[in-house]
Amino acid sequence: MSEVIVDRTTAPEIREFGDLVMPEVKKSVLPNGIPLYELDHGSQEVCCLTCVWRGGIAETARKALPALVLSMMREGTGVHSGEEIADIIEYNGAKLFVSADSHFSMLKLYTLNSRAAEVLPLLPEMILDPVFPEKNFEVLREKAAKNEEIRLAKVETQASIAINRMVMGENHPLAAAETPEQIRAYSRDDLVEWHKKVFPPVVSETGESQLTLFLAGHITPGIERLIQDLFGHMPVKKSEPLPFNIVPFDCAGAGEERVVVDGALQSAVRMFIPAIDRRHPDYIVLRLLVMALGGYFGSRLMSNIREDKGYTYGINSYLLGYPEGGVVGITSSTDNSTVDALIEETIGEIRRLSTGDFLPGEMTRLKQHAMSVLASSLDSPFDIMDYYINALVAFIPPRYFEEQVAAVRSLTPQRLADVARMHLSLDRLNIAVAGA
Repeated sequence: MSEVIVDRTTAPEIREFGDLVMPEVKKSVLPNGIPLYELDHGSQEVCCLTCVWRGGIAETARKALPALVLSMMREGTGVHSGEEIADIIEYNGAKLFVSADSHFSMLKLYTLNSRAAEVLPLLPEMILDPVFPEKNFEVLREKAAKNEEIRLAKVETQASIAINRMVMGENHPLAAAETPEQIRAYSRDDLVEWHKKVFPPVVSETGESQLTLFLAGHITPGIERLIQDLFGHMPVKKSEPLPFNIVPFDCAGAGEERVVVDGALQSAVRMFIPAIDRRHPDYIVLRLLVMALGGYFGSRLMSNIREDKGYTYGINSYLLGYPEGGVVGITSSTDNSTVDALIEETIGEIRRLSTGDFLPGEMTRLKQHAMSVLASSLDSPFDIMDYYINALVAFIPPRYFEEQVAAVRSLTPQRLADVARMHLSLDRLNIAVAGA
């Protein structure tokens, strides 16, 4: 057997990404009008069903309620107790996740194909017939209140609450915060009311549905029949789905707020700039610009403020595209003594973006990172389907993936500089600091 000699003095060749294409999913409508998206992809005998409903944090004045109701739906139905549901899921190797977003609520179940018939029937039970046992409710309600107490004690939470009020508006549905005492005041009737409002299937005369299903993995004919039987014959009310409560952000202008947190060993810094939303033609390039600023480990903020100045272990920037409006966010934590220096350096880096001084090496790193992020969306059938779920939840326009690929490939320093001058105005910068 001959020995293979490896030349370790020469770096391996770095290849450009080839064409990245988001696979199409199959869309059908069940007999009762509920839409179903399917992606039959992958060789492993496993699948994931995601149920997505209209109705999230913005649609209720009780901000912790959507997540609490989702958690309680697994605590017992008219057929199975919460303990029985947990045992069935665990014994069959399945995983159940719930989450509440700004305008949607989500339930996601992973299961082996061989065990699907044992676990998938639990979902219609939880959707149509949860019993919300009082004892379980009291335990989960207290857990939610305790978690909020812990969260509110953190400087990061205090800074985020302050900056959201500044940029979104004092009384905006997405900026409002609840106290632990308000959570403890929830009643079981509150859960029942929210469940009736959001979860029973509703389909309008024009085919608009309150519930959307997403099925991904190795989808066999048996799995398809099971989904049809379980969800296609659900009783559906002919009515209009829950309307979204979309209130445009109302930023009063530039500002700064300092929140004193006694005993804090460090300060949390949040710097937000109101921005364009996803419907604007410059949105994707602005996202890439913000990525260059602080969206990956080799970004400008990380190189300057973390590596060079040593003010923080981490600083990052991002662009959020809500239907209410866009926000450029910069988040970091630092020693109380270096807060002002960190802010000053960050403002300097924002200013520098408009000069267009993007060197070839930086452009290469930025494009490679952006393409890597896009490529990661194609790793598995579940990642691919998550893209389509996020497209619904985040109001992402059609062909967004392809437009991102095209924007990365055609990106130039001049285009970045132009977008920086148009959309990163320091005249609208809001700063919130929480610490000692």
